Amino acid sequence: MSEEWSTERLLARPPRRVDQAAYLSLFLDPVVGEWLGRSPAEPLGEPEILGMLSADERHWAEHDFGPWVLEERETGAIVGRGGLRWTELEAGWTVELPWAIVSERWGHGFATEAALAAIKQAGALKLPEVIALIVPHNARSRRVAEKAGLELDGEVRHAGLPHLVYRLPIGEI
Repeated sequence: MSEEWSTERLLARPPRRVDQAAYLSLFLDPVVGEWLGRSPAEPLGEPEILGMLSADERHWAEHDFGPWVLEERETGAIVGRGGLRWTELEAGWTVELPWAIVSERWGHGFATEAALAAIKQAGALKLPEVIALIVPHNARSRRVAEKAGLELDGEVRHAGLPHLVYRLPIGEI
């Protein structure tokens, strides 16, 4: 299976140690961090973000898939993170579609494009389903999930916060 995926506007590739600055820039942006920290008052810090990069690299090494760094094909600029990753919920382990886009590029459809590419990858990997975990008041991410074909399937507590679970059985794509 190829580690890199291309879409119309994105090159999706595994993260590398040289992506530290891009991860820090993306996740230390307070506009992005508002949706990803334990709370707006407790945003992700540099050690957690660098730990996320290490975890993403390990995920690839252990599972032959994982979160991608998203580069805009036209400019080579890193515009976010997407892909697939195993995550644990109350009911057990499942594969999540994580996405985060640099705030200056919100509204350009990159998150949806990345989510759709990740769903195709999930199909190629013969995964049974994918989910998205979204804090309830994140209307933008809820729209991304819906545009990508996921349907609301309940609520769970994840990372210490309530999250909506959007789900897509892969057999239905």
